[in-house]
Amino acid sequence: MRKINILKAIVDLLWILSMPIVLVIIGFSIAIFFVDLGDLNIKINSIGLNTDTLFSKTLLVISALNYLLIVAALYFFKKVLNHFVRVKIFEETVISSFKKAGNLLLVSGIISFTISIINKVYFEQKVSLEFGLNQHLVIICLGLFFLVLSEIFKIAKHQKQENDLTI
Repeated sequence: MRKINILKAIVDLLWILSMPIVLVIIGFSIAIFFVDLGDLNIKINSIGLNTDTLFSKTLLVISALNYLLIVAALYFFKKVLNHFVRVKIFEETVISSFKKAGNLLLVSGIISFTISIINKVYFEQKVSLEFGLNQHLVIICLGLFFLVLSEIFKIAKHQKQENDLTI
């Protein structure tokens, strides 16, 4: 039980630290279309984008808003941990929160991977094939892991209900 409390404390700290960043991202996303940023070199999720065209500004806003998907997934994971601390493991909200967090992380990973490819091809004008582990694949795998956990908890809840009905 102590490990869950440590994990919950870490996730709560990440949640608190991400709130000011969310406000900055929302303000930045709105202002980027109205303010000329000139030669400002901006990097989001290790993707460097120049802001001289409408296409690059749109990609920058999508990258910034993609961060909000990760923060929403963190919220659902925080919700799951609250249920775990109260020892309410096989509740429907736990299953749905795992599913929502998984879907959000999966979509976020696919969006960031797509933006990374567009950045390489359109802005740097090079196509390269790299093998190895990168942040986009980790986010996609984490999303799939949460989706698998959702299915496992759904099966476990059904088995628990069957077991409770057996004398």
